[in-house]
Amino acid sequence: MPKIEQESQLGEVREDGSQVILPEVEVTVKNVRTEVEYDDDDHAAADVADPNTDTTDADISRSVTLRVLKGVDGSGQA
Repeated sequence: MPKIEQESQLGEVREDGSQVILPEVEVTVKNVRTEVEYDDDDHAAADVADPNTDTTDADISRSVTLRVLKGVDGSGQA
């Protein structure tokens, strides 16, 4: 299941008065061979380390999605 590692939020204010917007960061970790989705990186690492499975580091995929402005009241200016 995808996990939100960072909520979108307003960051620091630049010298020109504009504000930095930090995106929402969603991470999905899964086994590309078996299609099993892990809860997090630690769960995937435990599967690789488990001598009872044949899972290797090459089987693990980590996908990151960034959602800019999601849930943040922005003015829409660059």
